[in-house]
Order: sequence, then structure tokens, then C-alpha cells
Amino acid sequence: MFGKTDVISLEARLPTLMKSIRLREGVFMYLGSVLGSGILVAPAIAANLAGPASLVAWVLVSFLSYPIGYTFGKLAASYPDAGGVSAFVKRGFGWSIGTVAGWLFVTSFFVGAPVVALVASSYILIALGLSPWLVYPVAFAFLSVTILTNTLGIRIGSRTESVILGTVLVLLSAAVIMTLPHVQLSNFTPFAPKGLYPVGTVAVVIFWSFQGYENVPHMAEEFRNPDRDFQLCIILSAAVTGLLYVLTSFATIGTGIYLNESLYAPVAIMFSRSLGVSSVVIVLFLAITTCYGTLNAYSIGVSRLVYALARDKSLPSALFKLNRHAAPSRAILVLFGGSAISLIIDALVNARLDQLFLLSGAGFITLYILGSAAAAKLLRGRSKGLENAFPYISLVASLIVFIFVREYVLFPVVVTMLSFFWIWMKKQEVNNGSSSENDPSLAR
Repeated sequence: MFGKTDVISLEARLPTLMKSIRLREGVFMYLGSVLGSGILVAPAIAANLAGPASLVAWVLVSFLSYPIGYTFGKLAASYPDAGGVSAFVKRGFGWSIGTVAGWLFVTSFFVGAPVVALVASSYILIALGLSPWLVYPVAFAFLSVTILTNTLGIRIGSRTESVILGTVLVLLSAAVIMTLPHVQLSNFTPFAPKGLYPVGTVAVVIFWSFQGYENVPHMAEEFRNPDRDFQLCIILSAAVTGLLYVLTSFATIGTGIYLNESLYAPVAIMFSRSLGVSSVVIVLFLAITTCYGTLNAYSIGVSRLVYALARDKSLPSALFKLNRHAAPSRAILVLFGGSAISLIIDALVNARLDQLFLLSGAGFITLYILGSAAAAKLLRGRSKGLENAFPYISLVASLIVFIFVREYVLFPVVVTMLSFFWIWMKKQEVNNGSSSENDPSLAR
């Protein structure tokens, strides 16, 4: 347990050690978080769920990505805090609801991180022609390297990161462009073979693909000029990711690639049809860099969240510690442990990717509802014109999509119950006088 002196010294060190993100680095963090592994598999999963009508959901969510991104970016610029969405919810609705938001984010990471690792593993196996039985061992290795290296404070240099992500964007664009001549309009009929309801379910998957706007705010304290940089990052990332996701979905549907339900790897198939065997190196590069960028960005962001939750007594105080590399190493180890256990469970039950997308999506959409509601309260009157309505647009959109979460609603419900049990225990400590830090926020 940390004493008061330790807490003050760590709080004082954090901005000095970590306030180093410039505009260019921020842009690539947003792109790395939002344009992630989803683009490698989500278009095929969405098309299998709703057929060509899934394209409607892609277009609608792409347009909604800017209001959502603006909402969280504005919150981060106004209230920079390593706690991110959890900190915003705490400001709006008190410590208890903020703790629920924090738990939802962390546990959704436990579910979502293995998904990214499995996507990377699947593409690696496809590219190298390896046995499908290796999918989980390779995923575990990928998960381990990507998360644990953050304990050393390892970061790719901004110039190298720019080159890698720029190359990824070029290759993904090339895959779509080379595939467009093979698009057949007949593949778009019937347009909604399973009816319109599955389009709503697809929106849950798509929300998973566009997640990232709620992740970067955890690093708001590390931006040199958050007021300016966040908005520019959001505009650029929303435009690039929205266009690329819609075009990839269009090519996936138009070529009928998604009809092979056993292989959710549309980008790999696009390259193999266009370039043949020579596409192996390209597919490997795309899978590793895209999935690494996503999981690495989330590991950095969520580890800061765990650090902040421990600071605010929403998680065990022992996690509130930086190592000599200025990394919250204990928080990172928690993220790795939770994700590894989740991956093992996925292997034991042989979970499908679409199920994991929907499960993680249910948690994140619940988080979006809480974050948007907090934004509507905290940002009232802080913007001009249509921007004033963005928090409400984000809230309504999240509530509508939540209707289609179906049985996966059990995930956020269980997490909420567990978090309330933690809240009850912490308040009991305060009431019994056993807490060394009688934090008045716990009474809220």
C-alpha cells in the first residue's frame, strides 16, 4: 500500500516522464488504435452476418465515427487524465459509476486483446501455409511479445512508426484497388438475404472495428498540446479509416470473398488473387504490423487506465506504481495475465471470431454509452453549432446499437455486478475506518 508521500511523488513524476507525444505521433496513435486488426477480418464477418446489406452499416458507422471521436477528444482536451473515459464518467456521475466504466474497459480489453492476437495468428498461418492447430500457440506468442515489451518502455521511433503505418495504408489501399476490377454487381443481390435485423448486429461488430477513440484519451496527459492536436488527429483518422473500411467492405462483398465462412481473411485473399504466391511477404507484413500496432496502442492506453484506477482506489493500490522505465509495469502484467487467461478459455471452448467480436463489442458499447452520457453533461455549452450535439448523437447511436447486442449483454451485466461488489467493499472499509486514505470520493 502506498503512503501519501509515495502517491504525490509518483503523480509529480508521471507528467515529467511521459509528456512527450507530438502531433505527428498522436495522429499515428489514433490511426494505430482505430485502423487495426478489424479491417483484416471484420468485413468478411459482417458480410456473413447480414450479406451485402452490411455495407449500409459500414457507411453509417463511418459517418458516426467523427462525432464519437470528437466527443472523446473534446473530453480528453478539457480534462486530460490517464483515467480516460473512466475519469470523465467519474467527473460526470461520481466515483462509483466511473469505477464501473473503468472495469468495463479493462475487462473488454481482456476479451478483445486475444481477438487481435488470433487475427494476427490466422494471417500468419495462412501466409506460411502452417497447420491450423498452431493458431493458439502463435496467438499466445504474439500476445506475450506485444504486451510485455511495454514493461521496458519500448516504443518504435516516430519516424519508423510513420513509415510502417504509411506502408500499411498504401498496401491496404492497393489490395482494394487491385480487387475492384473483379467486383460483380450480381454479388450484391439479394441485398438483404437475412432481413434487416442482422444489419444492427453487424453494427456491433463495426463498433468493435472503430474502437480506438476511447483508448487514446488515456494518454491525454502525455500530449504536448492536447487542445489542438486531438481534433486534428480525429479528423484525419476518421476520414482515412472510414473510407478504407467502406471500400474494403465493398470489395469483399463485390467479389464474394466472404462466402468462404471458414476463412475470415479477405485482405489475404485479395492479394493472393491479384499477386499470387508473391503476396506471402505482403500479407505477413500487414498482419504483423497492423495487429501489433493495434494491440500495442491499446496496451499502452489501458495500462495507463489501470494505473489511474489504482490511484483512485477503483482497483488495488498496489497497481499504482511506475518502474524505472516510467512504465506502469504491474498494470501491464495484469493486462497480460487477464488476456492470456481469456485466450486459454477461447481455445478450450473453440470460440468463433464473430462471437468474440460481439462479446467485446457489448462491453465497449456499454462504455460508449457511459462516456457519451458524461460528455453530454460535462461539455454542455463548450462547443459551437452542430458540435454541441455530438455528445448526444454519440449517446443515441450507442443506445441504438446496444439494442442489437442480444445475449452478449450478459458480459457487461456481469462486469457491472463485480465492479459494484468492489465498490461495496471499498465503502465498507471507509465506513469501518479501516482505510488509511479516507477518500471523500468513495462516499459518492
